[in-house]
Amino acid sequence: MDRPKEVDAKLSASKMEAASRCSAYFQANHKFAWKGDRDSASEGTIRHDHEENQTPLDEIDDDERRKCAYRCREALNEIREKVSKATGCEGELAEREIRLWYGGSWSGQLDYVERFGVDVLVADYKTLHGSHTPAPTNIQLLAQAVLMKHNYPDTNNVYACLIEPFNDPTYTTVMYPSEYLLEKAKWLEEVVENSYAKNPERVFGSKQCKWCSALYVCPEARSHLISCLNKK
Repeated sequence: MDRPKEVDAKLSASKMEAASRCSAYFQANHKFAWKGDRDSASEGTIRHDHEENQTPLDEIDDDERRKCAYRCREALNEIREKVSKATGCEGELAEREIRLWYGGSWSGQLDYVERFGVDVLVADYKTLHGSHTPAPTNIQLLAQAVLMKHNYPDTNNVYACLIEPFNDPTYTTVMYPSEYLLEKAKWLEEVVENSYAKNPERVFGSKQCKWCSALYVCPEARSHLISCLNKK
């Protein structure tokens, strides 16, 4: 299913790390079409759909997808128990795949959200093989937590976790205090403002360039490549 145009027209939490590293990232990806395949992204969507809909395991006919779902649910249950113990509250009002907006400036779709009294648990699934930035330094998770605080000001602490079912460990966690989220919200406002500016700065780097559709025309990337070749 295609996303609404108003979502694609704005920066998202999932792109916030790349945007924080290269202010031109957002506009570059709007201007140039992606030239690679999207097979892995499509597979990731299928696996996310199984978690959104909580497809019974015996109805998932692919072995790896079934293993992915089992491990995701096992990890989430462990995390929920830990948050419940830390907060002294039972979880309630769990929601999946909800989209929240920071005003009309940017948005994020949260895989899983659950309230534990005045605290909140946010979980994000990375269902394919490979490694990602752990929860304590993951900017996408931080952005999602900021969205929760922005939309629900009475939220106190946000417990956030990154679930990677094919890694060991299968999840990493972080707890953001309310004051920290308010502080980081201002930083994200600057990231977004720089991303929407006229002629934003281009900065080469492996993380932001990996999925940038403008990589093949980027003068900073070309300059870096030439510099590397000249060193040999």
